[in-house]
Amino acid sequence: MGDILAFGSIVIDNVLVVKRFPSVNETVQAHKYRYTYGGAGANVAVAAARLGAKSGLFAVSGSDFEKTNYRKHLLGEGVALDGIIPADFLMPRSFIISKENSDDQMLFYYENKKGVRELLFKNTEKAEKLSHEYRICHFSTGHFEFYYHLLKRRKVKSVVSFDPGQETFSYPYRVVRLLPYVHMLFMNNHEAKRLKEILKIKSIKEITGPKLICISLGAQGSIVIYRCKIYRIPAVKPERLVDPTGAGDSHRAGFLVALLRGYDVETAGKIASTVASFTIEAEGAQTSLPTWDKVVERYEKFFGEKFPQPQRSWEETERELLSP
Repeated sequence: MGDILAFGSIVIDNVLVVKRFPSVNETVQAHKYRYTYGGAGANVAVAAARLGAKSGLFAVSGSDFEKTNYRKHLLGEGVALDGIIPADFLMPRSFIISKENSDDQMLFYYENKKGVRELLFKNTEKAEKLSHEYRICHFSTGHFEFYYHLLKRRKVKSVVSFDPGQETFSYPYRVVRLLPYVHMLFMNNHEAKRLKEILKIKSIKEITGPKLICISLGAQGSIVIYRCKIYRIPAVKPERLVDPTGAGDSHRAGFLVALLRGYDVETAGKIASTVASFTIEAEGAQTSLPTWDKVVERYEKFFGEKFPQPQRSWEETERELLSP
């Protein structure tokens, strides 16, 4: 049985690092540029595999999947590629403007978005069959129309984790209609604010659907809402601040792997915070992802306590999440 099947994208990231964002019609000098492997689905799958989980990826690749050595990279990380759908057009590209020690601005380019959509819908049954082989199906930024089509059939029996990302602003109605099918919801504070506006609610606790909600607050850590309790998790300080790209994806992977290993949600939040701290220490979303041993070492150093033993079984958490 696999652990985490990540749905999302496989992307080549082009990142420009700037000291400040440009205003309209203004030119700002970028002082760093890099080309790295990315895509939220791939980021989560690689981070989970690095932590020792059995992860897989369901995504459309592209004609340059082999040429860019992305396939070789994923196999080297131990990610199962049974869910990779080949395509005769290029993989997507993201163009990220990253402000030092701050937020990102992102542009996304599909050479053939319609073609990606058609391939995903054509492989619906493949996705359903593959989902039965994993304990958690994690849905990140990707084709939300396909996600809705897949989940509303209710043949995905695994725990469903969802991180809508920037789609909360681009296509909010697609995010909202997925919520009834989700057991765990991950967002940052900007996305949570937008979701409250869309749903016209005063508190994120009023969202119906997901049993667990985790909101990332950047340098202020995160908040986890579960079973009528609110857990405030501090941000773990990295050794150096280089690039925040992918920190959210590695945080999700760390949280899910911790739950699968039998940790309660508060400890899972602290483990996730520790994992994310590594990601921002190097350029690229998948460059400096930690192993479980490195997480244990930094956790003990930051929290000043011995790394805890699992407090419960995954099966117990799974039953709580799947219960009506």
